[in-house]
Amino acid sequence: MNSFTRSNAKFLLRGVAWLFFAAGGLAFWVAGAVIHSVDPSTDRILAEIEGMALAALCAGLGALAKGAENRLDAEEVDPNGPKSLGEALRK
Repeated sequence: MNSFTRSNAKFLLRGVAWLFFAAGGLAFWVAGAVIHSVDPSTDRILAEIEGMALAALCAGLGALAKGAENRLDAEEVDPNGPKSLGEALRK
């Protein structure tokens, strides 16, 4: 992977990670109320649990994207590291 592609991939992964973290934060604060208001027959506690599960999912995906970005940074330091993004993610 050349340096231009690596820097673009790092930029993309950093942006994706922050978008997932932001979506997780919003889901934590408002998803339960929105789910309950859209479908009033849904129990409020169940709606809150669904909102927290969505927040946890978004946070997990953000952490995966952040980890992939960190692996690309480590690859820059180690020239004998993986040569492709797929190899960097498999490490």
